[in-house]
Amino acid sequence: MSNTTEFGGWPRPPAWVWAIAAVATVAVLAGVIVARTGPHRATPTSAVTSPAAAAGNGGLRMPPRKPARMVGQPLPRKTEPIRGLPRRGNGYQLIRVASGWAALPFPGNASCDNCAPRPMPAYYIADGSRDASRLGAADFVAPAAATGAVWLISYHAGAAMPATRGTAQEVSVSGAALGPKRRLPRGYVIDQGTASGLLLVSAPGTAAVRYQFWDPGTRRVSRRFPDLIAVSSSAIAWAPTCTARCSVQVLNLGSGRDRVIPLPGRSQAYAGAFSPDGRLLALQVTARVGASGRIEATRLVVAAVADGRLTAVPGTTIGAGIGVDFGWQAGSGRLVADVGLRDAWQVAVWRPGDARLYVAVTRAPANSWPVVGPGPY
Repeated sequence: MSNTTEFGGWPRPPAWVWAIAAVATVAVLAGVIVARTGPHRATPTSAVTSPAAAAGNGGLRMPPRKPARMVGQPLPRKTEPIRGLPRRGNGYQLIRVASGWAALPFPGNASCDNCAPRPMPAYYIADGSRDASRLGAADFVAPAAATGAVWLISYHAGAAMPATRGTAQEVSVSGAALGPKRRLPRGYVIDQGTASGLLLVSAPGTAAVRYQFWDPGTRRVSRRFPDLIAVSSSAIAWAPTCTARCSVQVLNLGSGRDRVIPLPGRSQAYAGAFSPDGRLLALQVTARVGASGRIEATRLVVAAVADGRLTAVPGTTIGAGIGVDFGWQAGSGRLVADVGLRDAWQVAVWRPGDARLYVAVTRAPANSWPVVGPGPY
């Protein structure tokens, strides 16, 4: 999202972290949204319509309007604070990891925009919990492939990150070290740990965003990727340059096989999120393109990774340029999305197979954002 305030080269976050609970076990955290450590494809420059579920990829109908909200059935909700995080004037960024969230304080003013701050205390908040526990100290936190583990990445304070090798330590969610420390390639940080190696992304301050797949044992790069739209411990998805039609390409890290998911009509994918079991890939795609070629609206669709079949998420059509964030709730199979309104937030929930979306409008504490995707926020 673009509505963040710059603070010494880093976005300024809120002072508190909150939880928003909606219907039974549906829950999202609230914090300020910032750019992902490895920025994914940007949202096209952003509910009254409800497109029908597709009979096939060509059956996704173009919506007629550019709504400012998603539309669906009412959804109960409440807001609760997260305990155990010390009050900080700069607040916390949140990163989806190991069946929960890592909370890392935003740094204060650095000596330069690309310079590493001193490592800050990192915390862990398990799914369904309202309490945070200490992980260790780091400049960045990234998901690990191992169950119940995360990566902590640090630099020497003041080092120019694009020209420096960071140090990564895998730890359990209780803070115990797992294995040796790893020296990362110069100018890269960990975006995601996988069972086949580490997906690295160029460090903040690098001119161009680059991804590479790196084996920490051999220290070799086996593959490089264009700008990604989604990643999990077992798969990577990106949108290659469009030819006659646009598509999404998915690499299965276990088998090494690529699968191409064609998109209908003039649709183009801008962001994505794998379901926890890896079988589904939620995508934000172009919903309507005007006569001049200008994107007028986007919506969410869900692709079955095995066969590429697409299903439109009802009620999620939103005007282009309006920020929308989304992710899957662990253990429930629900897709959660949010849209910023003038003085509130709209949170929506959908389970594959449901004919309708469920939505709620909430006024979270000042300077707070719903957190529903992988982060960091």
